[in-house]
Amino acid sequence: MPLNNIVFEQDYNIRSININANKKLGLYGLLGLLEDTTSEHAHKLDFGYESMIKQGFIWVLIRQKLKMKVWPLWHDTITIKTWTLPINGFNATREFEIFLNGEKIGACSTTWIILDSKSRRPRKITDLDHSFSPRTDYTLDFSCSKIITPEDLQIVQTIKVKNSDLDMNNHVNNTKYSQWALDLIPFEYHSKHQLNEYEINFLNESLLGDNIALYSHIDETPRNELFFYGENLNASKTAFKIKMKIQD
Repeated sequence: MPLNNIVFEQDYNIRSININANKKLGLYGLLGLLEDTTSEHAHKLDFGYESMIKQGFIWVLIRQKLKMKVWPLWHDTITIKTWTLPINGFNATREFEIFLNGEKIGACSTTWIILDSKSRRPRKITDLDHSFSPRTDYTLDFSCSKIITPEDLQIVQTIKVKNSDLDMNNHVNNTKYSQWALDLIPFEYHSKHQLNEYEINFLNESLLGDNIALYSHIDETPRNELFFYGENLNASKTAFKIKMKIQD
């Protein structure tokens, strides 16, 4: 298959609804654009939400790692390119590259599984009535990994999952976890640091009404690493783990 049918490309003009307090595209806004690009490409390839539901499956993001060198400004136009890699057992990998004025400014790797839409149990991706067209000529130089959190995380607050946290699959949307973590960082820290890496492990679904205890660890040594952990108190399970790397 021609490469232009395998690599999907989408332009986004950074508008006021996408920016943060620094008038830049922030983490939460960018994750939303990556999610939108994923959805559009999957729809084009006929394994988007509607097609999957008809087959009795849903896509679930389980890991994500993002690296950024530059964060676009308000009114910039970025190009996001995305593709899938060959299937590996139960896992599917989707990668992204982000460009500004023709220069690569970031990249992202994601790992997905499919769940039975009724039982919520994992299914083999080969169970799909669909033929994938993965990219085989190129891959990013990093991938998602298991996050090991420090032992001294401190509980900051407990929140309750609301209607606005949910997506089409009736669980907390992946972008919301980043918003929860960002809200745990003191504003002064936000103002003097730039995010370079963001990594998340999604471990168990969070559903409407669930109470999530949020923990954080902010390391202000030269490593500048931030860790966040969410415990679903209703299910007595870990909901997510997040690791960020920051530079001054």
